[in-house]
Amino acid sequence: MPSDRVRNTLLINYALYQVGWFACVLGGAWNRPGTGVVVAVALFGVHLALTNERWLEARLMGLAVLAGVVLEMVQLESGTYRFTSGTVAAWFPPLWLVAMWAQLATTFRFSLRPVMARPMRAALFGAIGGPIAFLAGEGLGAVTLLPPLALGLVRLSVGWAVALAVFALVVRLEAPEAGVPRYRSVP
Repeated sequence: MPSDRVRNTLLINYALYQVGWFACVLGGAWNRPGTGVVVAVALFGVHLALTNERWLEARLMGLAVLAGVVLEMVQLESGTYRFTSGTVAAWFPPLWLVAMWAQLATTFRFSLRPVMARPMRAALFGAIGGPIAFLAGEGLGAVTLLPPLALGLVRLSVGWAVALAVFALVVRLEAPEAGVPRYRSVP
């Protein structure tokens, strides 16, 4: 049973991510992509301010951004989807989606820790969660999944499974500590 301080940290981390996810997706859907980026940057700034391991978290965020950009470029090139706003070039993901990758990395050692503790669990989570997130994004109007839908969902599933399994391995190498990290100043 986690302590109140750990539980509070995990809840705050999860809330920061969810607020950022909705800000980015709704910003994209409502043709206000910059708003989502600003909110996401502010929220991962809060995460960095609260954590004791800023450099580690910043490295994980940078890696997630690089990997996410590559994965999204492959998906765009494969014809999996197109975005409703915020794109600068047809082959490059919108900045609001790039910001979401950085935000996702803020959860790896915190609210997603039980998932990321095992690469196979992370792969399964990615295989299911990636497509669900894009279906939700389409439902909110931020992205259009292109036909054939089943093939696109398979591409999303495989891409996200590989990405999260690799991230799980990286987190294990970068931060092998046994306990869940806690935010400073969280009661």
